[in-house]
Amino acid sequence: MSNDDLHRSPDDEAQSRPSDVRDGKPFADTPVFPEFGDLPGFTPLPELAPLPELAPLPDFSDFLNGTAPITADEAVAGQADIDPGVASLPELAPLPTVSELLPDSASSLGDEAVQGEGGNKWPQVEDIPTVASLPLPDATPEVEAAPTPTDTVSAAVATASSRTKSEGDRTPTAPRAPAPEPSRTWVDMTAVKRKPSVVMIVLGCILALNVAVSLFSPSRSGSSSTPSSRQTSSHSAAPANSEVREHAANLPTRAPGYRGSATNTHSISPQWSSGVATAWTLELPPEMTRLTPHMFVDGQVLYIAATARGTGQSGSTLRVVAYDLSGEEPALLWDTVGPTENSAVVTYEPAFLSNETQLFFHDVVVDKATGEHTQAPWGIEIPLAQADNIVVTCTPPSTCNGWTQASGEWTNLWATTTIAQSSYASRYRGLGYAPTGTTVSHGGAFTSFLVPSSLQVPPQIINIHTGETSTLPIPDQSGLGQYVEVATDGFIVVDASQQQGLLLDSSGALQSTFSAAGYRRLPTVSRDGTNPSTADIKTFMTTKTANWATGTVGLVGENDCSFEVTLTSDGSTHTSPVPGALSQYMTSICSFNPDEVRVSADGSVLYADTLTYQDDKRYFIDTANGLAYTSNLLNLPKQTMWVFDDMLIGMSATGITAFVPASS
Repeated sequence: MSNDDLHRSPDDEAQSRPSDVRDGKPFADTPVFPEFGDLPGFTPLPELAPLPELAPLPDFSDFLNGTAPITADEAVAGQADIDPGVASLPELAPLPTVSELLPDSASSLGDEAVQGEGGNKWPQVEDIPTVASLPLPDATPEVEAAPTPTDTVSAAVATASSRTKSEGDRTPTAPRAPAPEPSRTWVDMTAVKRKPSVVMIVLGCILALNVAVSLFSPSRSGSSSTPSSRQTSSHSAAPANSEVREHAANLPTRAPGYRGSATNTHSISPQWSSGVATAWTLELPPEMTRLTPHMFVDGQVLYIAATARGTGQSGSTLRVVAYDLSGEEPALLWDTVGPTENSAVVTYEPAFLSNETQLFFHDVVVDKATGEHTQAPWGIEIPLAQADNIVVTCTPPSTCNGWTQASGEWTNLWATTTIAQSSYASRYRGLGYAPTGTTVSHGGAFTSFLVPSSLQVPPQIINIHTGETSTLPIPDQSGLGQYVEVATDGFIVVDASQQQGLLLDSSGALQSTFSAAGYRRLPTVSRDGTNPSTADIKTFMTTKTANWATGTVGLVGENDCSFEVTLTSDGSTHTSPVPGALSQYMTSICSFNPDEVRVSADGSVLYADTLTYQDDKRYFIDTANGLAYTSNLLNLPKQTMWVFDDMLIGMSATGITAFVPASS
């Protein structure tokens, strides 16, 4: 190809082009382009070295939305008609319309295309990427970058050279006509009468640039990740701990049965670091499991209560069974049935009350030694608190009564009207530091019961000796909601909006205030079944030290989360990476809000019920070795309850299962 090939004659333009035919036949709508004469103002180009043979460029029709494709020769020749301002394109602009590209004067583009500041110069194209650099069909995977051109012809030569070099090892093949595309719409080019090659070149350049930028833009190449959504992993800290097992490896098969010490020291046994196993399963009669039964542990005895038959509010019978769990297998103590005016399905929290000799469930009083049922005089009211030989019963919407017993006879001491009651309020209104179901603060003559109510009303207490009600003080300009924790000697009120804490005695009198600004970021207290005092709770909320519990557990770190266990006994802190198998549930802020946590006295193992909101399983975690243990049976029960340091029981749809350390 010589320099003369750049000046094409009308006859050359009229020749058939391979890209303009489909299966060897011209397109029906292919226009006949007008013949053009020589453009005015051109001067002969300097003599250039012969150009290498150009390989055909791929079809641009996909980028031109169906316009007639062009050949490689036209791509080179048409550069003489590109406006210099278009050639540089410092930044992408909206795609111009055809009317903007076609001026009224047919010769305006031709006259201005070659006029530069220094005379007859070709426009510089350093900023325009070569066609070979774009990911077009049939393009080679690797293309060398073109050298900086001195004119348009040099840029075209560099582009063609790079394509020729990358394809030099290929066996030459004859040009192929494109495969039939019946769904493509071919544009009628007869409406475009002025310089169709200029239009196609300009449109092709603009569209190719836009496509290239959109394909290689950083915002499209890969996903972004924010700290709030990114999940972190502790796998790098504990690469071998990527599996959650039921128990440690190489343990001998454990025989069924419980063989522990049957003691409760308010911490869990270090033996749980070996994993979890099943000691026994207690199947209950279908009539007890048909409707959800309730269970209660007092010492080493398990009590289970369920409606024996019927579901109505009257004419029902209550079945109560008791088992001694201290032996190798549960031993049945008694199984009794008696009448009740209530249904055992729905109840308040707590479901059971207990004193030294009696068990209270709804309107039934059960003798602990024999299981004998006695009908209580309060009917459909629910017993919610008992202290100093007084039982407090309540019923919605706002009635409570106090009862005392002497020589087997019950006497009504008082009746009072309260604020609107909520049957499950005690479960959600507290801070979770006292044992579940704690409602009474002991103070002698001022012993008080916290009325179960919603967060939207100021909290109220009742003196169980007199029935007098008192509204607990709340911070000035308080918001909608105060959390109330019942302590052994009073109450702690925390206002959620003001982040202020109030310390009250059992009568409800204000003793002091303190800042509770960080109460949402406190570690989780090991729930060992012990009751804190008001001073204990205040100390914990201000210093993070839980004097009444075995210790606290929290998550620390920002990317690789670790458990931080602080023991109350000596104030020591133990940090252990989250086992690799559990790191998938961690977030970048290492949040931790389990339903329950317990810790061994030496901090070597912890129990977590509901690790995070993403994972509701139960785990025993060996903090010394970074191992986690769980089982399908452990995660099956809806209710769980600790009996001993080395026994956790759970109630499922078919009965009760006892879980023990795998090495016990």
